[in-house]
Formats: sequence, C-alpha cells, structure tokens
Amino acid sequence: MACLILAVIVTVAGCGGGPPQREQTALPLKLRQAQKALEQGNDELSTKLFNSLESPEQPLRVRGLARLGLGRLALRKGELDQACRHLELSRKFLSSGPHHARALLFLGEAQLRRGVTNSGLNQLEKAYQSLADPDDRSRAAFLITRTLDHLGQPVAALYRNASQQHSYPEYASIWGADSQPLEITPRIVEEPTPTSRVTRIANPARIRVQNRNSWSARPPRRGAVVRMTRPFRITVHNTADQPAIEKLGQQSPPQYLRRIQEYCTDTLKWGDIGYHYLISFDGRIWEGRSMRYQGAHAGNNSLNRGNIGIALMGNFDINRPTSLQLKSLRSLLAALCTLHDISPDSIAGHQELRETTCPGRHLQAALNRMVKDLARSPARSRTR
Repeated sequence: MACLILAVIVTVAGCGGGPPQREQTALPLKLRQAQKALEQGNDELSTKLFNSLESPEQPLRVRGLARLGLGRLALRKGELDQACRHLELSRKFLSSGPHHARALLFLGEAQLRRGVTNSGLNQLEKAYQSLADPDDRSRAAFLITRTLDHLGQPVAALYRNASQQHSYPEYASIWGADSQPLEITPRIVEEPTPTSRVTRIANPARIRVQNRNSWSARPPRRGAVVRMTRPFRITVHNTADQPAIEKLGQQSPPQYLRRIQEYCTDTLKWGDIGYHYLISFDGRIWEGRSMRYQGAHAGNNSLNRGNIGIALMGNFDINRPTSLQLKSLRSLLAALCTLHDISPDSIAGHQELRETTCPGRHLQAALNRMVKDLARSPARSRTR
C-alpha cells in the first residue's frame, strides 16, 4: 500500500500538479548585479562585472550571459564589430532557450546596423519563436518587418501583425542614409522574391531610449487605456512641475517617473503616465506610456488620437531647456517622423493645440526653429 501511494505521488508531481521545476540553477549574484546595472544604464559597473564573468573558469551558461551583456553594451556604444564578436560567442555558449534567443535578437540587430542584412534577418527569424519577453518578440518582428518593407520584399503576416502598434525610434538609424547600404541576397520565401538590390534610406542619427523596465514602471491599467491608432502627429510639452518634484527629476529621473505615474494612475485615474516619451535634464530619453496605447497629454480624446506625446522635464516659461534636452528632442523627433512617415509640419507645441502656456516660451521658440530645420533636412527625401 505504501508503494502504491508513493507511485501515485510521483505520478501527480510529474504531471504538472505542482509548481514548475527550474530548468537550471539560479544565476550567480554578480551576474544578476551586472544585468541590473545594464538595465539601469550603469554601463561602467555592468562592463566591469560582465568582464569578470566571461573567463574560461566560469560555466558555459554564465560565460554566455556575460558575453550577451557585453554584446549589448558594445551595441549600445555603436561598436558593432565588437558587439557581433561577443554575441556570436554568447550564441555558442548558451543552450537553446530564451537566453539563446536574446543573443540572436541582438546579434541580428548588430548585423543589420553593419549592413549584413541577409544574416541579420536570419538571426531575427530564428530568435522570434523562442523569445520569452513579449517586448523582445515585438522588437524582432518590428526589425524584420521594417527591413523587408524597405527592401521591397514580402513580409509574413506573423511578423506584420506582431509589429503593429509598436514604435522603436532607437532603431531608425538602421535604415539611415549615413549607415552602410542594406545589401541582401535572394532569400527563400513563400512568395516570389524581387531581384537583389541596394537600398539607401535617409534617416536621423541613432538614439537610445531607456525602456520602462529601467525606471520600474508599473503595468498600465488595461481597462483604462485604448489602442493607439496610426500616429500622424507629435505634440511637445514641458512638465512644469512644482520645485520639489522638478528637483527630484534632476536628481533621480527613475524616481521622478514613478512619482508621475503614481499621480496619473492613482489620483487622476488614468491608465498610465500620460506621455509616450520624456526627456530628462541630462538628455536621456525615457519610454513613458507604451506606443501601443493612445496617450493622455493633449487635452481630450480627439486631440490625443494618433498623437505621440513628448515631454521635457522642466518649466520652460521660467528656465531654458538644457542643450542635451534639445539635442535629444531633435533626434527623437527626426526618428519618429521617419518611422511613422510624419511630416515636420505635424509637430506642435501643446499651446498650438489648445489654450495653454505649455511647453513654455523658451521651449516653444526652440521647437519652432527645430521644426523648420527638420523640414529642410535632406533626411526627409527617402527612397521607398
């Protein structure tokens, strides 16, 4: 009887009746610290920690994850050859699974940036099915879809659908005029493939966006947000906070963003922070509300429809935006205009839509000059 009971217990445990077993042991503390530093943008600390973990004495899994981190850091700095070297080793060291797929994702991005388009697309397609993070999957689909679109090649509905309602302006320079031309050899697809060609797409400089994880954003209140329609305009704001909150934005943008999100969701009962992007005093660009969802920044549902909201931290009726903020704003505007085919004429300060002083007289004046400059930019002449 005891043997029978034991057999039943073993059978039940093996059928998923309890919590899922861990496939592998927990990651070393130093590796987790390195990954956290990477997500928080502390490149110096994460580089030091990852370098200490990629030696041959470490297990292959640890070495693979360290190389993955180093590859992402190199990619972030634009050191593409080094990024590819680290990510190729990461791909070899890691066994099949989500981590291996992430190595392929970043390797695919690096190869696209180098102009090695055929190989980059292959890496992204191999990565797609095994990526565990929904955002990683949408990024892979976005890169595949945009690249094939620009090359005039057919795009599978799987990738097209997964890439809709997402915007990643940090990828805009992949198809830029200043980057290497995209070269592609014929690929086997279900539909006839056009003849090989070289396509040059004019585009703005490369930018970097701090994602929501970097400031520990809470998930949106799904019942209180609506899907974003096709973006066709951009509105620029200043946050014009009280002095204590503005000081927090200067000292710790992640804490500031959490405070603003808390106010928007708990006090105003909105679905999330109102803006899609925010730019801190040091010029860093932060992801606010996901581009999957319509913003809450222009004043009403009609004005928010198809409207990308960008806010610079500060009160620009009183102070002037920092030079780093203005530089990042211009790069972000150029990237968004290119990605969504938005004319610079459709960029406005909040005061141009309704009666308000936002984004402040100093920022509005700078924005007016910026819009004229973007309209004259040769990056607006694109091949399609």
